[in-house]
Amino acid sequence: MTLHFSGVVLDLDGLLLDTERLQFEVGPAVLSSLGYDLEPTFFRSLVGIDRTESARLINLELGATIDTAELDRVWNEAMDDRMRDGIPLRPGVHDFLDALDQRSLPRAIATNSVTARAEWKLEHAGLLRRIDAVVGVDKVARGKPAPDVYLAAAKALGLEPSQCIALDDSDLGVRAAMAAGIDKVIQIPDLVMSKDLSAHHQVESLSDARTLLGI
Repeated sequence: MTLHFSGVVLDLDGLLLDTERLQFEVGPAVLSSLGYDLEPTFFRSLVGIDRTESARLINLELGATIDTAELDRVWNEAMDDRMRDGIPLRPGVHDFLDALDQRSLPRAIATNSVTARAEWKLEHAGLLRRIDAVVGVDKVARGKPAPDVYLAAAKALGLEPSQCIALDDSDLGVRAAMAAGIDKVIQIPDLVMSKDLSAHHQVESLSDARTLLGI
């Protein structure tokens, strides 16, 4: 495939970082520590969703009024404890970034995580120096599935969305990238398979994405 893009916008959790599994493991324990119980399968519905919306859905499911800030604090503490010895990467991350380096293609992160939190995870995963810009949900008016983080990430690279490709694991992220006018959107589902099937391309791995893009 001939290259027809000038920059790459990447999701973070579930695409570059193998953290969705940790979220599924931590979530039930966090709620249990606050005196609540939810089926582990419920947490699949939170994939790609920002923490504020996640708290709303959790409260809705429980019929409770857990304070969002308190839930965020306890959740982050639990995740920090799990990531203390390092943050696992999804397969093929370094090879994919190497391919971008070889072609001098800039790349930005567009995530529903808070920017500082995203940068902390990238740093602890040894990836921050390989990323040109990080745009978290706190930098925009609306998180995914609104297009804001993808629009801001393209702008941070000095590009129009139509000059970029995007890679995301979740349907919410794909909707955001498509709404932003990203030229090609590639979905690589992690633990939750796509229901929308709306991405331009869906592949199984970053290696497959490299093959698709010819890089």
